[in-house]
Amino acid sequence: MDDILTVYGDRALSGSVHVAGFKHALVTISAAALAADCSVTIENCPDIEETQVIALLLSTLGASASYDGRALKIDARNTSGNELDPIDAARIHGSVYLLPALLARSGSAVLPESGGCQISNAPGGKRPVHHYLDIFNRFGASVTAKEDGRTVVSAAKLLGCEIDLLDYTADPRLRTGPLYSGATKTALLTAAVAHGVSVLHSPYPKPDVTELVAVLRQLGVSITELGDGTLLVEGAGGPLAGGPAVHRLIPDLIEVATWICAGTLFGDRQLTILGTDMTGVARALAPDLEVLDRLGALVEIGPQQIVVSRAPELRPVDVVISSHGVFSDNQPFLALLAAYATGESSITETVWTARFGYADGLAALGIRVERRGRVLFVHGPWAPRANRGLITAGDLRAAAALLLAALAVPARTQLAGMRHLRRGYPDLPGALCSLGADITAEKDTSRARQLSGIA
Repeated sequence: MDDILTVYGDRALSGSVHVAGFKHALVTISAAALAADCSVTIENCPDIEETQVIALLLSTLGASASYDGRALKIDARNTSGNELDPIDAARIHGSVYLLPALLARSGSAVLPESGGCQISNAPGGKRPVHHYLDIFNRFGASVTAKEDGRTVVSAAKLLGCEIDLLDYTADPRLRTGPLYSGATKTALLTAAVAHGVSVLHSPYPKPDVTELVAVLRQLGVSITELGDGTLLVEGAGGPLAGGPAVHRLIPDLIEVATWICAGTLFGDRQLTILGTDMTGVARALAPDLEVLDRLGALVEIGPQQIVVSRAPELRPVDVVISSHGVFSDNQPFLALLAAYATGESSITETVWTARFGYADGLAALGIRVERRGRVLFVHGPWAPRANRGLITAGDLRAAAALLLAALAVPARTQLAGMRHLRRGYPDLPGALCSLGADITAEKDTSRARQLSGIA
């Protein structure tokens, strides 16, 4: 995908779009497949960079991984390596989830630096990994940091243990924080291949975990959910011997929210979002849909489609983003919607508290925003204005939100950092154009590199 896009805004959108499978579930299910001594087929697999990188990582480890544009088929029985390719691993953050399978197969695993969106409070926004390593310690593994930046994890025998996942939250009362989701997924994958029973209290509750549980059960892992949400996992003591497994990913929840935002703001009467099990999507997005309803979005949900009508008026809201509530990924879209409301809205972020990299871009287009710590205040209503400079997105969701914002500007807008979109959407600019948007890619690649500061 070209890094620079030129958007000619003030055009209505109409028609329908199909949503691919949930990216966050794809990564961990692929990790479960690497631990399995059978074939695993992941259907409704999105055609995004994450899919391509996962297939490359698995292939370099000796597994078979093929993608036909619809399904990713993995057979890891011939896996022989234990070190992830450093270049490919650095392209996605989810590469770390492959380590439990490598530990189960060879007793050791080597992790180079992992990548992903730079949205943390650390210098340069670097994503944390210490919580993953702490989880491995709790299952009896040893962790050694090398001078070259690699981390070696070793365990002659992973042993089941008891973990309260609230230990990895920033606010146990709200059950939220940037480490919570990753710690839960790592604990679940490691428990599945460990010896003995593991008890996982208060796990992260969203579909990227519940989908993983469903696949692990297909692969022969006994997982019992107690009334308080605690998971009892009877480990296989090595590679998983069940299966074969076939799993169809639910529609991508963040892509659905992206299209709801687009339809609410720019729809010519109605925009239809297509996908299987949209009622399940609605359950998973219940906190987000509640906020959208308070904003004034008009959303009708059916079994296989969501119909969004252009909102005649939007209202200001105060919303808290949390691990158990509204997705952090959807925060930028809520900020854009709030810009159309008359009055002040506030968005409090409790997961990735530095995730406001898009705010300067919105301000450059005339939106009045003000950040105070982990709270972003949005003052509406917004009168879109042209910007002659280059507006740059630093992460995936910022790129999507700024692209949507540019659709409102009755002039030309140039956006950089659009390569990030490829990590989460099959072709968001192309899909928008199919609905009526006017978006063109920068053709002069040398100029694109210069403008985006990556020459």
